[in-house]
Amino acid sequence: MTSSASGVHTTHVHPPHLAGATPGTVIGVVERLNSRAEIQDVFPLIAGTPHAVSLRRGERHLLRGWSPYVRLQPTVITGGNTPAAALAPPTRSTLPVTRTPRSSSSGWICLWQHADGQWEPRSMATDSPTTWARDTAHRGPSTPHITPGTVWALQTGGANRAPACTILPSRTEMTVKPLSAALKGPLEVRPVADSGYTLLEALRTGRIPAALAIETAWQQAPPAPGGRPSLFDLAVGYSLCRRGEVEGAQQWVQALGTERTLGEGLADALTIRLWLAHRTRRRFDIRRVVEQLADDRTLPMAAEGLRILADTMRLLTQDRRNGRLASWRWLEHCFNSSVHTSLTTYTAQSPDQPTRAPARRLPPPHEESLHFKLAPDGDGAQINWQPARALQQRMVAAHAWRDPDTVGTRPGSRTFTLIIRHRDPEWLWHFARQLMTRTDIRPVLFHDTHTLELRLTPRDVAEIGRELNAIREHVSDGRMTLSVPEVEYDVQGGLVGQLEDLLPGLRLVRGDDA
Repeated sequence: MTSSASGVHTTHVHPPHLAGATPGTVIGVVERLNSRAEIQDVFPLIAGTPHAVSLRRGERHLLRGWSPYVRLQPTVITGGNTPAAALAPPTRSTLPVTRTPRSSSSGWICLWQHADGQWEPRSMATDSPTTWARDTAHRGPSTPHITPGTVWALQTGGANRAPACTILPSRTEMTVKPLSAALKGPLEVRPVADSGYTLLEALRTGRIPAALAIETAWQQAPPAPGGRPSLFDLAVGYSLCRRGEVEGAQQWVQALGTERTLGEGLADALTIRLWLAHRTRRRFDIRRVVEQLADDRTLPMAAEGLRILADTMRLLTQDRRNGRLASWRWLEHCFNSSVHTSLTTYTAQSPDQPTRAPARRLPPPHEESLHFKLAPDGDGAQINWQPARALQQRMVAAHAWRDPDTVGTRPGSRTFTLIIRHRDPEWLWHFARQLMTRTDIRPVLFHDTHTLELRLTPRDVAEIGRELNAIREHVSDGRMTLSVPEVEYDVQGGLVGQLEDLLPGLRLVRGDDA
């Protein structure tokens, strides 16, 4: 706490801890009210950065926070008595409550890529550059890095819900949340923590003063000219449009240099330029832009963009000189099937097939789609990412031809079975995929979710020894066990002994049930 001769004291307001939020991320907004309930200030709540509030000694103010990620408890601060204040979620009631029977809802997500004019489902296992955290309630898969000329979408389905597609920002960790208390109802794909999403949620919920406060964080560090716009950059552009700030939107366009013709953010930039051209009555081929979006089957990332496009198409159809193009029908399907979320989300069989009534119980479009379960958790839902069982099927099918009858013991053959058990089935499948990527060990079989069986030849012994030594901490701390069937241990003792020599300090056990 600091003070001056005038009796003014400074209180530092600390943001709450939010898993996945990197320092500098805007996770909400705080209103500061005086004792007469008059708003004195509105400032952004930035992860890792305390905000200084100056009050005279004895003066009491109320801090009222808003965040799309977490509920915040109002906090009273007093000049001279509160050197620091932390906005935090309200404590849960200790009173007994009547709980409804616990239930869960299953679902799946599939990653889609738009490139060269086509939407294609992609592997959730190989197309993401980062390791996904599945062990917490509020974190999920990371979207791919920016790829020139590429747009990404994530499709959700399962539990008899209508499949829906969401246009994704790249380089962002995402999660899945139910849009209502019904776990089997529509889902929202949202960033774990992102400044752009915070601003878009402020716009969606009509918090214009909050949106203005969030923009100040963007103005302090505007993007470098010529770079691809982040979701935050685009959200600021939409905020300017929502408030009718023509001059600000013109400066935004100049700052971002939105002249690209391909890739992420193009549809949003074109949509904002559409709004600006209509307001300034400048020459701009609106028909061509609308046709381009419809022909490419791409949409803005932000649902604010859909609203602007819908208004633009209504203006076009009111002008009798404009003939109705068949390609515009696709955009109308998107408007009619859109879900009320901040990121563009619409019900669809696939990203290029929007429809109000897609087939329910649609199977995952890709064998390596990621499965999850939603379960009740306090005021919301807990998401538990499930092992991708289709992955083991793909492994077996892709490599069974190498040695189709290796399961079981073949007397006299120079092979033996190594059985690996691990407490975390998802980690075990990642290890198996790594083996198939970096070695020639075949085949890979799973007897259950926790048990992997490898059939090893003499040439495989050195490779598997090297791979196991690289992850030896998983064996030494008890998460993993290694064993060889006893009958094979006796027959192929020489090969097993070679492997044991390559694993100093690691225990290789006889017997299938070890």
